[in-house]
Amino acid sequence: MRKPGRWLTVMAVLAAHRLHAGEPAVAVREFRIDDAWGRDTAEFRTSAPLEEIVGTTNRVTGFLKADPDHLLNGAASARIEIPLSSFKTGIGMRDGHVAKALGAEKHPIAVFVLERIATASKDALQPNAAVDVTGSGTLELNGMRRSIPFTARVTYVPAGGPFSEVRPGNLVKLVGRFDVNLDDFGVPRKGPVLELQVGPEAHVIVTALASDANPADAAKYRESAERYLGKAVN
Repeated sequence: MRKPGRWLTVMAVLAAHRLHAGEPAVAVREFRIDDAWGRDTAEFRTSAPLEEIVGTTNRVTGFLKADPDHLLNGAASARIEIPLSSFKTGIGMRDGHVAKALGAEKHPIAVFVLERIATASKDALQPNAAVDVTGSGTLELNGMRRSIPFTARVTYVPAGGPFSEVRPGNLVKLVGRFDVNLDDFGVPRKGPVLELQVGPEAHVIVTALASDANPADAAKYRESAERYLGKAVN
């Protein structure tokens, strides 16, 4: 068994070496996407000659991990999950057709996983200042996985302001956008009528407010949602 003191010494030496070599110290923090009140949203839109179909859901969960001082050091990761059957399009019957077309029966969850951040307008997140990023991620939908590009605007909101009375923890607001080629994911839209109703691409916007609140504060926040809403959204 290794002696703890020796192991800590080795880690300290390696960290000192990285700093001496000019490499940024990695201080990854995790922010959870799991709003019990349902403020987070995912929206898709398809445009076709006859119809504009818009589907929305407030059931968005996942996490964001990054070193806020060094977004481009390769330490960032993220995962977002959305239950496909939760999308509402304004017509109940159409909601069922959409869920079936997206393969919700066999693959009920759509998953987006960050692959890399390619560019950032700033390398560090400053309080209440938006940073625009581009990159790529893997989308898992209808039993298929494809790498797709995305753009996002990320804003860090530190705890201590007036909103802290509403939501605990330091916050990161994410507004991410990407396009999904429906044929690439085996989503059916063939036929003389369906092609006039459903466009070839779904334009997706995910808006989420992620929090690093400690477990006790997060539990109290969830309890408040259950008390006022009857049950938590997520």
